[in-house]
Amino acid sequence: MKILIDKAMPHAHEIFSDIATVILKDGRSINSQDLIDIDALLIRSVTLVNSNLLKDANKLKFVGTATAGFDHIDRELLKSKNIEFTSAPGNNRESVGDYILSTLLTLISRFNIKIKDKTLAIVGCGNTGSQTEQRAKALGFNIYKYDPPKKDLGDVSCHDDFKRVLDADIISLHVPLIKDGPYKTYHMFTLDELKLLKKDCILINASRGDVIDNDALLYFIENINKDFKVWLDVFENEPHLKNRKLLNYLQGHTAHIAGYSYESKLKATLMLYDALAKYFNIDKKPLLKNLKKEVLSVTLDKDSVIDLNLITRLVYLVYDVNYDVNLFKHTCIDGQSFDYLRKNYRERHELSTLLIKGITNKNDRNLLKELGFDVE
Repeated sequence: MKILIDKAMPHAHEIFSDIATVILKDGRSINSQDLIDIDALLIRSVTLVNSNLLKDANKLKFVGTATAGFDHIDRELLKSKNIEFTSAPGNNRESVGDYILSTLLTLISRFNIKIKDKTLAIVGCGNTGSQTEQRAKALGFNIYKYDPPKKDLGDVSCHDDFKRVLDADIISLHVPLIKDGPYKTYHMFTLDELKLLKKDCILINASRGDVIDNDALLYFIENINKDFKVWLDVFENEPHLKNRKLLNYLQGHTAHIAGYSYESKLKATLMLYDALAKYFNIDKKPLLKNLKKEVLSVTLDKDSVIDLNLITRLVYLVYDVNYDVNLFKHTCIDGQSFDYLRKNYRERHELSTLLIKGITNKNDRNLLKELGFDVE
């Protein structure tokens, strides 16, 4: 069996070479000729799986994407060709939760936000939204939850309506890109919605770029609310940003890396291995060596006060989002450099890799766990 794999997937050769011949290639460069005599294709979001890509795929039986979303996949086409498909839902939930937490702490410090008086609306309450909720609640925010599909399936926790979202102090977006139908998210925020937001509202998007109309956003900031605060990890028309002028007005901008922790990518690779092994009836478990961490543990004094200042320093010890903001600011000049930032992303780790020792107070221990840390 031959497997073609996006080389950005960590440990891919180590994990799959025991069961197949592995070919690694840059995901955006994969073309139809590469799929000749290939049995399985494993990709990330930069590879578009469509009729053009599959025209020479004479043996392809399995396609997997190491991402939670799959709007880059023509699933109907795969179904028509009887090609098995799988994704990796939930692989990046902790990574995105950590990213939003680091972003919130940055904004809280920058604008002296009084958390107990603020509402945070979570739009999309799935894997990444639930992790954001957990961390934001731990900080002390009042939470609104908006997720029509979940509400319609009976999830009573997602009872807030869109009017309440528009009235929130901070809005964090965690939805898939859906272009039509009753649960459409494409251009969920146009000029009309932006006009209804509070003047000092903060809008954060770590989901899909097309959820916000970027042209409308730029017009809104330049002509209606020059003080509007926006933080974007995703943009329309990535990697070639639709309107680079928008960058001048953002509080923070990163190259679609919210879910790009080392652990999230490794989890996705392992999820694809399990799905592929099940489909091809392979009874082997991958053997992994040299898994990486950075700061292994921190011991706090028994009298330490677990306040916002200490929480911020602990979060930044593992992941300071401002590093990625500054990297984007100084190196992202075009689509090629946007792609470069993603393909060559440093091995950022999740908060769960840091073991915090020395905490005896039960409430403090629970707080740090809710924020994502491992606590002894």
